[in-house]
Amino acid sequence: MPSEHPLDFLLPGLTIVEIHPQVATVAITARATQPTACCPRCAAESAHVHSYYTRRPRDLPIVGYTLRLLLHVRRWRCLNSACSRKTFSEPLPGLLAPSAQRTLRLRTTLQELGLALGGEAGARQSQRQAMPTSPDTLLRLTRTISIPERATPRVLAVDDFAFRKGRTYGTILIDGEEHHPVDLLPERSAAALATWLQEHPGVEIITRDRAPEYAGGASDGAPQALQVLDRWHLIGNLQEALARLLDRLRSRLQALLTTPSDENRSGSAPVPRSIYDRELRRGTKDQVAQQQSRTRRYAVYGEVKALHRQGLKILQIARKLEISRQTVRRYIASDQFPEISQKPRQASMLDPYVASLQERWDAGCRTTTQLYRELQALGYGGSIRPLVQWTLLRREEQSESPQQPGRKPARQVELFVGAETAPKVPEGRPKLPGSQSLAWLLLEEQTSLTEAKQRLVEQLKQDADLTMACSLAQQFLTMVRKQRPEELGHWLEAVLASGLGELDKVPGYFTVFAIQFMKRLCKALEYDLVLPRL
Repeated sequence: MPSEHPLDFLLPGLTIVEIHPQVATVAITARATQPTACCPRCAAESAHVHSYYTRRPRDLPIVGYTLRLLLHVRRWRCLNSACSRKTFSEPLPGLLAPSAQRTLRLRTTLQELGLALGGEAGARQSQRQAMPTSPDTLLRLTRTISIPERATPRVLAVDDFAFRKGRTYGTILIDGEEHHPVDLLPERSAAALATWLQEHPGVEIITRDRAPEYAGGASDGAPQALQVLDRWHLIGNLQEALARLLDRLRSRLQALLTTPSDENRSGSAPVPRSIYDRELRRGTKDQVAQQQSRTRRYAVYGEVKALHRQGLKILQIARKLEISRQTVRRYIASDQFPEISQKPRQASMLDPYVASLQERWDAGCRTTTQLYRELQALGYGGSIRPLVQWTLLRREEQSESPQQPGRKPARQVELFVGAETAPKVPEGRPKLPGSQSLAWLLLEEQTSLTEAKQRLVEQLKQDADLTMACSLAQQFLTMVRKQRPEELGHWLEAVLASGLGELDKVPGYFTVFAIQFMKRLCKALEYDLVLPRL
């Protein structure tokens, strides 16, 4: 019998015989020492050995070395004549499962690695940690993890998610008190939600959006549960209503952006444009694609207006033109073609030197390489490409002036439009942001806005209707954030008195049921823990 080894505690039921260090691997030879074993089928104890064999599983790494075990184990005879098993392998509980190629602790570690990083990234990390495996093996081990059974939540949050955005959607169910997912449903339908609720009784509160499918599924599956509209969707509805109002007031708001200084400047020289304007950064192909997209949207906008004047309803127009009802509502409410908002440009390394460049350009220096050398002397560390774009813009502006004798005219690019195009904002006039982004801007706290955004908001609030809408929106946000349901009645009266029809449907229909609905919402806000607080 071999003597005890100081590392025997690492291998329960075995005694280490020898350790073989290699280049990047350590092999440990161990031998089983249990005098008897129990049959796994009949539990009869046996002391008769049938044969010997060797198992070579992998184990967790040791000080950066891959660990390979060489285990000399036995096969036992079952002494119970009534048992169907004549022999059985030696059990190694807590260390190795039957027929396994890796120890239980290595398997658990790889499963946790797969859950945290996935297949490819997890396989790369396993190589670094001296327990190499393939991405497929890592995913296969992860899929064998048994999902623990969870109790039916008292507060259930219901929302949809996209398997493929715009095509296939499912339903996610989340415990509103424990903050973890409960289940995923393969579709977002009333029948699927109702079936799940019937199979899991005990739900007392259901937080959801205003989709009729989830409303019907919650009513059918758990009629005793209290249904509330969660705060995220509620404020999202407020933003959508504010965006519809901005679409209707767009022409008036655009006019407010034209200051007297802009009008006085309109008859003078053209306003210099930055080389970082999105239209100037795009190539001819991108400009053509953008113009064609805008033309198609403007044609749809005209068709929506024409069909609405003929008396067709929103759903009929949406089906006829194969567009969403939300787009139809937005086009109907807008007196001016709603443009798509564009992101502001990013800062450039050339920005600190634009003033010096303009001085040299006005002084008559037109050579790009000369300007580049002068900028490098001033500390510019970028490439010459931004400077080429800057000089190109100035040369284009020169070409718009009367043609100089003997000079070849600049090439003009004519964009194909294919149909009537929408009127654009004149050059030199500030462009109003899109209604969606502008609505979120108006809902933000003024203290968190930049100086430029604060000036824009103050300029737009010269419109009385927009000022009233912003005031009502901020009151509504305060009422929801501070959980003051008693203020809802006064807020509803203020909305009715304002005449702003876009805000009518934010909390629901103006009935007693709407007030009760908001009161229930505010009482259940303490359970709205899954969705972000605004």
